[in-house]
Amino acid sequence: MGAAPEVIGYTNGTATVVAEQIIAVVNGQLLFQSDLLRDQTFFSATTSTTEKLVDDKLLLIEAKRFVLAPPQEEEIDLAFKEIQKKFSDEAAFQNALKETGLTSAGLKREILDRLWVKKLIQDRITFFIFITDEEISQYYQQHQNDFLQHELQDAEAKIRAILEKEKETMKIREYLSRITSQANINVHVR
Repeated sequence: MGAAPEVIGYTNGTATVVAEQIIAVVNGQLLFQSDLLRDQTFFSATTSTTEKLVDDKLLLIEAKRFVLAPPQEEEIDLAFKEIQKKFSDEAAFQNALKETGLTSAGLKREILDRLWVKKLIQDRITFFIFITDEEISQYYQQHQNDFLQHELQDAEAKIRAILEKEKETMKIREYLSRITSQANINVHVR
């Protein structure tokens, strides 16, 4: 970690032309600056970071090892349509594809990778998350100001969803910590 960023380029006779900047290498797989742009443009609600991309790559590698059934074409098409809806119109969507160097087929390949990861999380993490009635009651008691107009029974579904998301986030961090410790990661810092 901490090395100068590597650049992939070529010489056009008189000068070296930068084609792509490498931001990290994860188990021999390159991550580029353009990967950050594509993630931000099409997938992330927040700013993309190298750390997030490294985590995503590690989870994808795990998904391809452990998920038995690949995502279905219908899932890919549905996710593709959802991404298109984020843009004001078709021209804005096509412009985003052009700016990120993707085609529709390339975007579908990236969606496929994310669906692999989603299946991994469902199969190996979310499936094993259980929320007890006691945990719901305890959360309700600790956050009564959030539920002033609701009895416990009325707030139960919302609390269950909050607790499930918290546990999922924690379990994903633990899982990433475990696989990161076994991975060969070289991050190139600017």
